[in-house]
Amino acid sequence: MTQSDVVVDPALSNVSVKYSNDTFIADMVFPVLKVAKQTGKYFVYDKSNLRVDKTLRAAGSGANEVEHNQTTASFITEDHALKEFVPDEIQDQAEAALDPLIDATESVTEKLMLDRELALATILANTANVTSNTTLSGTSQWSDYSNSSPIADVRTARTSVHQNTFRKPNTLVLGKQVFDMLIEHPEIIERVKYSQMGVITAEILARVFQVEKVLVGEAGYNGAAEGQTDSLSYVWGKHAWVMYIAPQVRLKTITFGLTFTYGLRQVKRWYEEDREGTYVRVGKDNYQHKIVAVGAGYLIKNAIA
Repeated sequence: MTQSDVVVDPALSNVSVKYSNDTFIADMVFPVLKVAKQTGKYFVYDKSNLRVDKTLRAAGSGANEVEHNQTTASFITEDHALKEFVPDEIQDQAEAALDPLIDATESVTEKLMLDRELALATILANTANVTSNTTLSGTSQWSDYSNSSPIADVRTARTSVHQNTFRKPNTLVLGKQVFDMLIEHPEIIERVKYSQMGVITAEILARVFQVEKVLVGEAGYNGAAEGQTDSLSYVWGKHAWVMYIAPQVRLKTITFGLTFTYGLRQVKRWYEEDREGTYVRVGKDNYQHKIVAVGAGYLIKNAIA
């Protein structure tokens, strides 16, 4: 195979770039910020703008001069790629020759997106990364319907975020198992039983917890090595997060975290003579998840047993 045998397929690239799955929430938790280079720096502003300085000016005197300080932090996006082999026999039997290649593109893309989701969830479940946190245990866990108080715990988290950023936290992120436990919690049911009918939804929980939205991490993964017995788990675990996510990603804004991305996902394909089939490779998926305002997030670890 020569380099010229490798084709960058615009149609398959378009499939990969547009591919989405409702179960993935990573890009809603850490909004995507597209960058012009694979590595670079961004400014981090201190809280000097919140300091109260002397503003009174006497007649004929100059205004008091103030300043704000800023430092820089760096990002390094890393490429992620996978490939899948599609034998000629599969393509020959397909109604449309491109369908097996599209199937391969979507399959590989979903694996990349799952890895991206798991990477962020792992970062955010680590108390060394999210330094404002609490770990529940025993009767304080929300699975103990008689003794726990999720409303009080989330109120504490909201207070922490606001005190650290002076921004009203607007998002509650829940692992699927946590969400399922919460909607049956007597404390939640008591709050809504006279004003709501039917099942408790994410929108209803948002009103109860006084946030704009509740994101539920429903994605799952198989943690078993290839050939071993399946071991299925939820990506977002048994945790909850309260955070402030900026409505728009721009300079000089506070948001809990960002996903720095460089370029666009790209699909290449080439024919393998010896194996008699086509490789579909999805790559150029360059990104880095990064907490940029640690005080804008709060982790409630092990929210349920």
